[in-house]
Amino acid sequence: MSATLAWLSLIFLSAAGGLLLGMWLVPILRRRRVARTLDSALARQGGAEADMPQRAQTLNQSVSRLGERLGERVGAHWIDSRIGHHLVTAEDVQLLHSAGFYGPRPRATFAAIRALLPLLLMMLALLFEAGSGQRLLLAFSGFAVGFLLPKWLLRQRVVRRTRAVEEELPILVDLLRLLQGVGLSIDQSLQVIATEFSPMLRVLGPELTRANQQFASGRTREATLQRLAALFADEDLKSLMQMLMQVDKFGGAVQEPLRLFGTRLQETRRARLKDRVGKLTVKMTLVMIVTLLPAILIVTAGPGFLSVLRALGG
Repeated sequence: MSATLAWLSLIFLSAAGGLLLGMWLVPILRRRRVARTLDSALARQGGAEADMPQRAQTLNQSVSRLGERLGERVGAHWIDSRIGHHLVTAEDVQLLHSAGFYGPRPRATFAAIRALLPLLLMMLALLFEAGSGQRLLLAFSGFAVGFLLPKWLLRQRVVRRTRAVEEELPILVDLLRLLQGVGLSIDQSLQVIATEFSPMLRVLGPELTRANQQFASGRTREATLQRLAALFADEDLKSLMQMLMQVDKFGGAVQEPLRLFGTRLQETRRARLKDRVGKLTVKMTLVMIVTLLPAILIVTAGPGFLSVLRALGG
């Protein structure tokens, strides 16, 4: 029974791997076929040797764009299927966006990992030398771990990015207040921050760049700021985006509200650091008791214990 399950798992895993490999190889083969066809067509033209480097560069750009489009179509087709909807739910899509992964290709990759990893762990569990009941239990455990592990890792990345947003938010507020002080509007300030200060804002910089691109493509500034506020579970970021939306909609001075908001963020950060230092002090006290107290006892009370033992022995 266990051997049959192992062979069936191996066959199913091989079929799934071959299907995914074919989905990734088809666009590459089509791109190479188009490249060979265009190369042969350009080579048959006799009077265009001077323009060959430029045409070759144009050809490479066209082929690369074609390959990207084919890959996006394959990824979109994989995600839009019924299996893709079960593997990548709406909550998973929101987690991917919060983790910084956009487009159909990351979703297709996440779905492929979530489909193949449980089967691989289940097959490895079935290969252990144990009883049939234990093998089935290990197979079920491997399947559950393989299915939940990608989402857990994604959540950990979102948590790290949320902490980075908490550290970058005071810098963003100070930059906005500085740019507003020199006479720039909200849109101009966000454009300057996204283009000039992205190295300082590792998480918020790319997100602001994406928000500016969406605003340039036709979406309203309110919609882009709402998407950015809903991307991370941070109340201060939501308050800041709400303030910017109100200023963009109704107008008015924003320097004084930004100054007060930045002061409140600094106080909150200072209180958080004090709390962290207090917890660290308690942890270090426990470490000192475990490590230093035995050494202190040996150094101070050791000679007295030795003298007492010698006297009792005499």
